[in-house]
Amino acid sequence: PIIATLTAAILFVTASHELSKEYREFERTSTVAANAYVGPRVQHYLSESNAFLAEAGFPGTFLIVQSTGGLYDAAQASRECIRMLESGPAAGVIGTRRLCAAMGLDNAIAFDMGGTTAKAGVIVDGVELTSSNVLIGGYAEGLPIQIPMIDIEEVGTGGGSIARVVAGHALRVGPESAGAQPGPVSYGNGGTLPTVTDANVVLGRLAPDLFLGGEMPLDRDGAAAAIAEHVAGPLGIDTIQAADGIIRIAVSQMANVVKRVTTARGLDVRDFAMVAYGGAGPLHATLVARELQIGRVVIPNAPGHFSAYGMLVSNLRRDFVQTLFARLDQAPFDAFDTVFAGMRERGEAEIRAAAGGPVAVDFVQSADMRYVGQEHAVEVTIARELFDTRDIAGIKRRFDEVHQQRYGYASPDERAEIVSLRVSVVGEIDKPNLAPIERAGDPSPEVALIDRRPVEFGVLGGRIVTPIYHRDRLTAGHVVEGPALIQEYASTTVVAPGDRVTVDALGNLQIEVETKS
Repeated sequence: PIIATLTAAILFVTASHELSKEYREFERTSTVAANAYVGPRVQHYLSESNAFLAEAGFPGTFLIVQSTGGLYDAAQASRECIRMLESGPAAGVIGTRRLCAAMGLDNAIAFDMGGTTAKAGVIVDGVELTSSNVLIGGYAEGLPIQIPMIDIEEVGTGGGSIARVVAGHALRVGPESAGAQPGPVSYGNGGTLPTVTDANVVLGRLAPDLFLGGEMPLDRDGAAAAIAEHVAGPLGIDTIQAADGIIRIAVSQMANVVKRVTTARGLDVRDFAMVAYGGAGPLHATLVARELQIGRVVIPNAPGHFSAYGMLVSNLRRDFVQTLFARLDQAPFDAFDTVFAGMRERGEAEIRAAAGGPVAVDFVQSADMRYVGQEHAVEVTIARELFDTRDIAGIKRRFDEVHQQRYGYASPDERAEIVSLRVSVVGEIDKPNLAPIERAGDPSPEVALIDRRPVEFGVLGGRIVTPIYHRDRLTAGHVVEGPALIQEYASTTVVAPGDRVTVDALGNLQIEVETKS
């Protein structure tokens, strides 16, 4: 399909074969329609950004983050706008992968919670999991999009998610959000409905006089009144119980989204550490970890800006797919070689053009495979030497392994077939290094103590007078025993009773979470 849209006398034309050479015509049509819908506005925005940078004398290259977490140039982004879908969350997963590599972590869950949503991706054996088909929106009205992207699940639970009592005296949190305007009641900007942020303020987990470094005082009384009116009163409970209930429901919903990227893909969530970021991620991470029996949580430096860090450590990347049906036992390897070579050559040329000069380029080859008779396929990363040596048995074993992990079973004796071939072309570019921080002479964190306040921990210990530490004053080797709050400009880390925090050499907060035996 070719679709054209006319906006401000600019004709935007997009063709599905430019976005995907993969079969499934409805999904291709849906993808190109979405590209045409957002295209004129994105093209206008990017052209204005380019003009501004040129006027400012910017000497570098303007690059855009894709759904894969890779970068492409503004010219490509202006034509293939849909590849920017979920680029912010994708950058967070790339940042998690980079951080894990520096820490020697192979498996991690990237947990991102902001004002409107909570999102999760996963790193397995040092590589982020990806998908080639996603549904944007609900099942009834969702829009299928057929492009490579990092496998990210999300739920409408964020700091601004509204709590309300619905039919049957049930407490619901989200997906409706107070947004930035008017925002939570505690912001004092006219909001009237209680939110997750308001619940944290009432429970003492957000200090009203330290929010955003003290630049934005929070209205605890207003938050408490809203929770009392809209939640506690209708349910016949006190305000503290209502606020705790809001948080517990939000945590349960966030735990479910983590399960969707782990358990639902055949992974045991207990084998993973959780890297938590976003403004609200550190506030809830240990609670989510407890729910899932995750024993280790990592809070990176500046968690509220961690996705921006992910953008800075991304590489140039181009992804290609070509549908080619073939039974594996009759595989036309010469045809495979030709398709792979064409995609690699095109990707390398585009990456070198985007880099504006020499750049180290690497390739990852994969195939969409299924058992004969199946409808849907799984993507299988296959070492190049298996194709080069025509190792049919090795390719089949690799497919069986992936199928076993994804679905919990494999059929080694069943015939398999290849549906599509894929190549990811990656161009390595310069990126900032993580620098070690100063090491503490004394492991006691008292030098960073700024206050002690009552905090409600619900079933984890009730009301406890809790120390509050300033993160900027903690140095490598400091150890904080829970309960505690660790305060920084754009986020607060909640350390529950029984948890233990160690500040590592890179400044990360590594939390040992007390889980049930």
